[in-house]
Amino acid sequence: MNILINQIGYMPEARKVAAVRGGLFQNAEILNEKDQAVLCVPVSSEKTSIWGDEVSYADFSELHVPGKYVVKIGDERSYPFEIAKDVYGKCLTALVDMFYYQRCGCDLSSDIGAFKHSACHMTKARVYGTQEYREVSGGWHDAGDFGRYIVPAAKAVCDLLIAYEWNKKAFEKAGITEIIGETKWELMWMLKMQREDGGVYHKATCASFCDMIMPDEEKEEIILSPVSTTATGDFAACMAMAYRFYKDADGAFALEMKNAAVKAWEFLQNNGAILFKNPAGITTGEYGDDCDQDERLWAAIELFRLTGEKKYEEAALSMIGDFDFTLAPLGWADVSGYAAIEGMDLEGELGEKCRQWVKTAAESRYKGINAYGIAMTDSLPWGSNMDVSDDGMLFYCAWKLTGDEKYREAMHKQLNYILGVNPMGYSYVSGFGTKCMRYPHHRPSIATGVCQPGMLSGGPASGMMDPVAKEFLQGKSAGKSYIDDHGSYSTNEICVYWNSPLVALMAAVKAE
Repeated sequence: MNILINQIGYMPEARKVAAVRGGLFQNAEILNEKDQAVLCVPVSSEKTSIWGDEVSYADFSELHVPGKYVVKIGDERSYPFEIAKDVYGKCLTALVDMFYYQRCGCDLSSDIGAFKHSACHMTKARVYGTQEYREVSGGWHDAGDFGRYIVPAAKAVCDLLIAYEWNKKAFEKAGITEIIGETKWELMWMLKMQREDGGVYHKATCASFCDMIMPDEEKEEIILSPVSTTATGDFAACMAMAYRFYKDADGAFALEMKNAAVKAWEFLQNNGAILFKNPAGITTGEYGDDCDQDERLWAAIELFRLTGEKKYEEAALSMIGDFDFTLAPLGWADVSGYAAIEGMDLEGELGEKCRQWVKTAAESRYKGINAYGIAMTDSLPWGSNMDVSDDGMLFYCAWKLTGDEKYREAMHKQLNYILGVNPMGYSYVSGFGTKCMRYPHHRPSIATGVCQPGMLSGGPASGMMDPVAKEFLQGKSAGKSYIDDHGSYSTNEICVYWNSPLVALMAAVKAE
């Protein structure tokens, strides 16, 4: 396929640009369902070389009429797409429903067909290196495995709450679940992971990854890995942030989170860096980190936003100058971007620094945008589609701050890339698009032989980090280092914290 479009489609007033690979063509026709040409536009004569492709463009933004279409150039046609006001509604619902599918510690109803299962991982977990046991049922399975990890959980919760704050109307039509109730399921589990002294256990997993089975078939011992300050900082920030979303409807739960956040902060104040490495005998996901200052900064900003207490503002101001304002990552390892975007609405020096940070970082990312619309070229990391969605969130914030339309357009480009305007010609969301991801590294999908819908693939990763990638992707350019294969965990796994920024990005696009 050499005519690349957003395979779900476009909102009527959005900019609509097809990426065209290969030779030069004079014109592109937009055909309706009756195969009638409704618009003819030129293909740009300028070509950009990237990842082994020569890319030109056909801009058909002047087409606003709702309907189903294809782009035709010469004898070739694009995949079909739709123009509609709520063109992303079903996909957004499925992306949120994914979190229900990932639930741990409860029966999943028969409404979800092949993916139903009885309550899993219900036994008490043993604190690593002791004979102490704690009840930590609940939460979401993190990814294609069944582990539960505080660090990525905090990112996922934050993204979903931001999405809801940006565009409540986008979530009025619930599917299997609704966003605030579903997020509470994870928050309740996170509260169980806090120790009496305020420290937070890093993760709850078995000692090693299980076979490709359903969650209720994993029967090995659950182990609580040691406390870390990265997990504790993320926990403090997440709980303090979540307070404002639950305080009116569930005051007791909100107060519990507030108290837990303060307690976690006190632990951070009383302890230096406790950085996590997998202890002996534990081989599940590490989510290790070599710095906890970004987690501490995010926690300080969220607690100041919650309480207004000067000590949190002073703590944040004492740290914020140590960060590179050209970077505002919204990842799990570096959460400093959440400190920046969550501090944007604050008054005074701290708020001004956060606003400047967002604008500087967004401009830095914008300058790196390539011919496929994303700010990565030479190499793509594991989970590159998370970074694309994260950038979309950052561009939305910059647009709201500055009103500069280039950031709005850049936000749309991130979504278009995820949904088909990429060198692989894939929609990276399972179940959506003509050529969509179908064979994820995801145990329930493998065990049932049915691909669960509404999951975002990690996408191209140029490091050749699994046996399938090493066998089939050697010599491929960064943007083409992807294979839709169950075994390629480095390019085709799924994660709750990859879905979550896409939920926020899609909610932002729908909020216009």
